[in-house]
Amino acid sequence: MSLRRSKITRKGQVTIPAEFRKELDLREGDTILFEMDDRGIHIVRPKDVVARTAGIFKDYAKNGEPFDRDKVWDEIVAERLGPDRDNA
Repeated sequence: MSLRRSKITRKGQVTIPAEFRKELDLREGDTILFEMDDRGIHIVRPKDVVARTAGIFKDYAKNGEPFDRDKVWDEIVAERLGPDRDNA
């Protein structure tokens, strides 16, 4: 088991340590789940692709204006996978 320390801010926010974010491929805007049991609180990455991608287009759908979903999706994939995405 690997332990790392993080402080809770006044707003109840915490920072997930970089090595954990990297290991779980967590990025800004990703959805995470909080699970509580008798051992404590666990942060869990959703396994369901629908839960993991919920709200992914929210920043592009401003003021109800239409946007090219396929173009935006390509931008998101390029950001996540980098220039070698065709080889992934």
